[in-house]
Amino acid sequence: MKKQPEITDRTRQKFVDAFWALAKKKPISKIAVSELTRLAGYNRSTFYEYFLDTDDLLSYVEDKLIEKVKGVAQESLSDDSSPTSFFGMVFSAMNEEIYILLGPNGDSSFLPRVRTELVPLASQYLPVHPDSENFDYLVTFVNSAMFGLLERWHEKNKDISPEEISELMQKLVYGGVRGYIGRESEM
Repeated sequence: MKKQPEITDRTRQKFVDAFWALAKKKPISKIAVSELTRLAGYNRSTFYEYFLDTDDLLSYVEDKLIEKVKGVAQESLSDDSSPTSFFGMVFSAMNEEIYILLGPNGDSSFLPRVRTELVPLASQYLPVHPDSENFDYLVTFVNSAMFGLLERWHEKNKDISPEEISELMQKLVYGGVRGYIGRESEM
């Protein structure tokens, strides 16, 4: 007999919730199936009905997060948004789990996956055409700078709004550090 979809979804979500609870406390690579099952309130055989192993669960949660952020980005693009509102909406969609995955105890393969999915969407806001010489280097630089700023923003408990962090990033991307400092000193 097949299980009801809502029960299946609820059980899967309990494993996901247990994963995040553990990931907040320890390196993802150290999470064991036994911990997950104990915290979720199920046995190992139930876990294996849903996931092959902890890596499979990690891929599942990463896929869901990327889908969410990509969906927000695509929705923002369809609204003909400005770069500030585009990035503001995308950054607002990035919840704590993304920062866990990007952090020192996270998954080193997650950032390249995020780049692969989001760079094509975000690159249209760069002041350089994708066919330009060294475009790939520019995108890599901007991407690294943005994720560095986002990580710092998260560490500071998002002390400024998503729109403000987006505007800061835009100023730095379009005007560089020298341009940004020059503008700030004139104020």
